[in-house]
Amino acid sequence: GGGPRRSLTFSLLLLSTTGAAGARAARPQPEAAGEFMRAAVSGGVAAAAATVALHPVDTIKTVLQQGGTVRLGGLYRGVVPAALSMMPACAVRMGAYETFKSQLLLARPYPALLTASGLVALSSALSVVVSAVVRSPLDMIKTQVQVGAAPTVQAAMRTAWQGGGLAAVSNFYRGAHLTLLRDVPFFTLNLVIYEELKAAAVKKAAVKRRAGGGAGAGAGGAGRRSSAGSLGSGEAVWLGAVAQGVAGFATNPVDVLKTRVQSGASTGMRAALRDTLRSGGPRALMRGAGMRTIWIMPQGCVYYPVYEAVQRLLAPPRGPAEIPEGG
Repeated sequence: GGGPRRSLTFSLLLLSTTGAAGARAARPQPEAAGEFMRAAVSGGVAAAAATVALHPVDTIKTVLQQGGTVRLGGLYRGVVPAALSMMPACAVRMGAYETFKSQLLLARPYPALLTASGLVALSSALSVVVSAVVRSPLDMIKTQVQVGAAPTVQAAMRTAWQGGGLAAVSNFYRGAHLTLLRDVPFFTLNLVIYEELKAAAVKKAAVKRRAGGGAGAGAGGAGRRSSAGSLGSGEAVWLGAVAQGVAGFATNPVDVLKTRVQSGASTGMRAALRDTLRSGGPRALMRGAGMRTIWIMPQGCVYYPVYEAVQRLLAPPRGPAEIPEGG
């Protein structure tokens, strides 16, 4: 049937874009470190570009979730902690994602134990947990500044440091569990959709090349294509928009609860859920969902093309099967 064939195609794409398994197994440890660094730099640069470009929409979304009033003069409030939280966190996440994916591919736990989509999902979930150590404190500071709970980044940090010791750690990681509850399904769904759509796009392009006698991918909006396993910039734009938009809308309820906890409006997850339902019923869990989707879809349009472009720029001059893919 079509299921096993599609899974095989997806698996082969992951192998070709992550690196030939046999060759990778024989490579020294510095090569794995180089792969981590390429993915980390690509993820950090892409995250910075997307965050700065669309921060005003994120501010509006956050203020609406809090039930506040949007002020035009404060649309870029919190952009510094937002960028600082996204750059290192996304760098760690994408570096960890590519590394986990490579190691799982070498271990070959599927198809007997893990499908190709399951491999992407597991790699993504593990990478989110790793990056949460970096992202959660900075995300809390960003939220505090955006909703006006703290006037500046410095003020938010001073407040979090009050008490010192474990109390300070607890303050900085307030709502971290909610961040994981939101980010694990968000990034997992995001990357699974993106990788699946990318596999289909690359397969379609390969069929066209064979039908055209081996000609290039064509000028039909695909943008530059560096290899058979790489997306053109135009393709990465719309694939990123779809993946980000679906994942963002689906995870909005947890994002609402996280915002209430990190802003200090609620003391914990249960209190946040109780307060949210009390203020507007179940529909309140989707408060700001439209704005979150409007913010996240264009982020995908910026993030994935930049990620793919930086990956191509940093890739060593090897065979086309070695050029890494985006995620």
